[in-house]
This record gives sequence, structure tokens and C-alpha cells, in this order.
Amino acid sequence: MTHKLKTIIMKVKNKIFYILAAAILISGCEKDPNIEMTSLNKLGDEFYLGERVLMWASTEGEREDMTYEWKATGGSFDGFRTQNRFENVWIAPTTPGTYEVTATAKNGKSTSTKTTSMRVTQYFFDEFQNPTYMFRGNGWLQSNLVNSNSGSDFIPVISNANNPSLSTADIVASGTSAPNMRRLLNLAELKAPFSVKTKLGWKGFFRTGQAITISMLFVQPSRNTSRPHIREVRWSFNPTVNPTTTNNFQIRYEIFTPATGVAVFSGNTAGAFPTPDPLLNPSAGFTANSGRNAIFALANGQQKAFTFSLTSDYTFIAHVDGVEWFRSNGIKDWITKAKTQWPDFEDPIGREFRIAFPARANANETGTTIAVNSVYINNDGTILNTP
Repeated sequence: MTHKLKTIIMKVKNKIFYILAAAILISGCEKDPNIEMTSLNKLGDEFYLGERVLMWASTEGEREDMTYEWKATGGSFDGFRTQNRFENVWIAPTTPGTYEVTATAKNGKSTSTKTTSMRVTQYFFDEFQNPTYMFRGNGWLQSNLVNSNSGSDFIPVISNANNPSLSTADIVASGTSAPNMRRLLNLAELKAPFSVKTKLGWKGFFRTGQAITISMLFVQPSRNTSRPHIREVRWSFNPTVNPTTTNNFQIRYEIFTPATGVAVFSGNTAGAFPTPDPLLNPSAGFTANSGRNAIFALANGQQKAFTFSLTSDYTFIAHVDGVEWFRSNGIKDWITKAKTQWPDFEDPIGREFRIAFPARANANETGTTIAVNSVYINNDGTILNTP
């Protein structure tokens, strides 16, 4: 064999080798394809204490045998069954701050990771933009609203869902029993100082002579359970009567004594010790806690913000549409008396926030519709006094 022929054969062998090597490399890549997580998504940009936040990863590449791993610098995830899926529910911690959530997609030897920041800012807020989420797993309960039998079945109508400043949950009385929507406050302890702001109005129809009521209910003390305690702060107002001729508000707190089963509202003296002083003192022609004020008038479709706050020393402050209406030492003085009588008297702890409104007068009457724009609750000492 000539030298020239040997050289040609060697070159052919080298080409065949490189072709085979390339084929093996390509084959190996096909068995272990690359994946890329293009985004880590979350339902919202700002979250409240204990909020359940839906999150999901968007990933490109071969999905067969793909799994996910989720980690967070704070909070937790909703159960072990979600850990390997592309979507998860993150449960925010009960301390404000900025936390990191990381998701990693895995497929064989290929991985891809994304991290996003989760900003937890307030005790609670809701701007009512998602009709399905509102009463399904989001902490709201309801009674006697249109198209509902229980909290899990009700989906309200949401108006202006794409605009937080205008969006409302439009809730309608379904019958002759008192309708309400309520939020349990059991994710983190709520003590003074706290501030609660509700922006709402009515639309279409409002039952004559009736009231909207905004309430904060409190936990029964865990020690010395027979002692009297503050059970509720109740603020009622009638948005449609003429305030020059008719009382259109009542604001008071209730003292309940478990040992006797007696409930007494502030301004009354019978059946309670210490006696609960009123929030508003009587003025000419009015009774304690109630009276007339044009600030509570609401036209069809109009909304106003109603805020009540307890400072760290239990001073009670009320605002209407960002303007201070009054401040009172009524609750402060009652708690001072209680702690003088019982030095280990427990501070009030919020249990439930509630909005109630008129039922139908009869089965044929149109149901009153309340449009709730937002609910905010904080416990950092800031008074929510904006309109």
C-alpha cells in the first residue's frame, strides 16, 4: 500500500470518528434536554400577615419527569403535596418585612431557578378585585347574601375589578334574615394600637329607615373567664334618612359578663361593673352614643371611608372620609377601672371584623346592595385617616 493511500484511509477514519462522536454528543443532549424557568409569578405585589398567596412558575423545555422545589426565607407553603408542582401557595409570615421565595425546576441533570421578593406590609387589607378568591380560602365568611348558602358558595359581583381605587364587592341581601360579611382575625394577634378603615356605600336600593353597621368583635379572655370584658365596638349609621330631623348614627361598645350572662352597652349603668362610660356624651335632645350628623348621608353610588382606631393607651378615635369626627376616653377609662379592680386584667384582642346591612322587609322587596370598596387593618400605631 502506498504512503498516499495510507494517508487517505487515515483521513477517512478520522472523519468517521468525529461524526460518531458528534452523534453521541447530540444523542446525550436529547436524553438530558435543557430547561429554563422564564418567570416566577405571584398573585399580587404586597401582602398582609398570614395571607395565602398563589404562586406559579413558567418553564420552557422538556416537561417529562420535571419536578419543582420551593424554598422561602420566611412564611411557609401549603402542605407537602404542592412541593413538586409548578404552582404553590405561600403563606405569609405574621411579621412585616420583605421575604424571598425561590423555585427550582429540575429535569435529569438540568435545573433552572428563579427568586422573587414578597413584601408583607400590613395586618390585613382587601381591595375586592377577585370575585372567586374573595370568599374561597381568603378568610371572609358571609350570611344571607344573594346566591349563597354558605361562605364557600358565594361569589360576589365585582365592579371595576381592574382599578383598586374604584373596585367594589357588590353584595345583596337575599332574604329577611340579617345579612353580613365578616373577616376572622385569627392569623396574628390584634391588640391596641390598631386602626380599621372601611370604604363603602350603597347602590340601586337601600331599605328605608335601616342602618349599615361596622363592628369589631373581641376574644373572651383566656384567664378568669367569668370577668366582664369588651365584647364588641359597634358603629351604625343610616345613610338615607334626613339628619336634620332624625337620628342617623349610633356608636358604642358592649361589655359582657360571662358569670351573669349580662351584656350592657356603653352609656347604660345597670348590670355591669365597672360601668361602661359612653364614647359620645349626650347632647341636647340626643341620647348617649347616638345623634344626628350630615356626614353619614350617602347618595346612591357614593362611597365614604369610615375609620375607628384604638391608640396604645386605648383612646378611641373616629374618622369619616379622612376627617376626625371625635376622640374619646370611654374605653380607656373603662379598662383603667377594670385593671384597678383586677391588676391581671387582660387587654382586648380582636376576634372578628364585620359589616352588616339591612335585610329585606319581606320576600318580595328588592334586596339592599352594599358596595364595599376596601377594608384595611393595621397594628403599627398608624391611624388610617385618609379618605
